[in-house]
Amino acid sequence: MTDSAEQAARDYDGILLALTLWREARGEGIEGMRAVAHVIANRVAAGWGDRHAIITALNQFTSMTGIGDSQTILWPTSTDPSFIAALSVVAALDSGTDTDPTNGALYYARLSQVTSTWFKTHIINSMDRCAVIGHHTFFKPKASEG
Repeated sequence: MTDSAEQAARDYDGILLALTLWREARGEGIEGMRAVAHVIANRVAAGWGDRHAIITALNQFTSMTGIGDSQTILWPTSTDPSFIAALSVVAALDSGTDTDPTNGALYYARLSQVTSTWFKTHIINSMDRCAVIGHHTFFKPKASEG
């Protein structure tokens, strides 16, 4: 791959992450977007795949792939303050200067909106709650489970 192609791939990766943060957590402010970014980074670190695979996996981030989710058709403008904030979150994450506010979370949810029985059983009732940021509660495997 040429240097310009590699740069374009990095730019695409960053824009995709920023779009995910904007769709998933723009109402939670910069702290909420940071938290979602770290969930994705934690999944990458855990070997779940690269950012693209994690973000686009069906129903993992429903604003990106959820069938019937109204967020999937929303697009920010280049001057949207929340999108600009999402881009700054991506830059901080990629520079390695941002610390994880979720304490290692792999999942999160707005508990008042959870309808999935699987999520309730396997995440809410089986994992440790490791942070609450805005309206989102964050979860990670119990310490004994790694």
